[in-house]
Amino acid sequence: MMQREFIDRLVNEVLSRMRPPALVLLTAADGYRDIIRTRLQRCQAFSPVLLFSDNAREFHTEADWGQLGPITSLTEISQTGALDNIERVLIPFLDFATAAEVANGLLQSEAARFIHLARMSGRPIMALDYNCNPASELNQLKGLSRAGENTPLADHLPKLVAQGIELCTLDQMLSAKPIITEREVVAPAQGYITLSELKRLNGHSPPGAKLTDLALEYSRGKK
Repeated sequence: MMQREFIDRLVNEVLSRMRPPALVLLTAADGYRDIIRTRLQRCQAFSPVLLFSDNAREFHTEADWGQLGPITSLTEISQTGALDNIERVLIPFLDFATAAEVANGLLQSEAARFIHLARMSGRPIMALDYNCNPASELNQLKGLSRAGENTPLADHLPKLVAQGIELCTLDQMLSAKPIITEREVVAPAQGYITLSELKRLNGHSPPGAKLTDLALEYSRGKK
């Protein structure tokens, strides 16, 4: 029996290493935690790598999440080339504070700094909005949706989408390939479209957009 269990663990480990890695960013929220963790654990499309952000350990424990895969740190994942092998970034518990911070271009928390790093690297970023959407069923059950569309928090979601963060369903998040839809974005009033942003748009920059040198060179190569 012990030999069979050892073989099963070995086979599972080999299969896990053959799957593309996906970085799972855990933040300070836990809506639908057990269901989402179970689905992630059973997913065969990728192998999770876990990153705990500020205050995430108040909601999630390493004992539970460590069963899904290795745990990394912001220092480790920020090293040059550390994200090169990561197929996608998943944020299953995007909280109000992190959503607001990213939407407003702030980099105060570890979560926001990592999301900025992932955007700069061009990694697909997929997030669930159950926790940060005032109109979600979860927040309705919690009694946090009474302000409806009048709350400033509702304005953050379109800003996240404009930054290339895919707000998706759990099924889409766990799909074999990240489902990133091409969308029209408005060129920023100040600043430039970067190479990573241009790649997310498949080389199609918004009308009147200003491109960085690298983005301009990439755009010319696509013609």
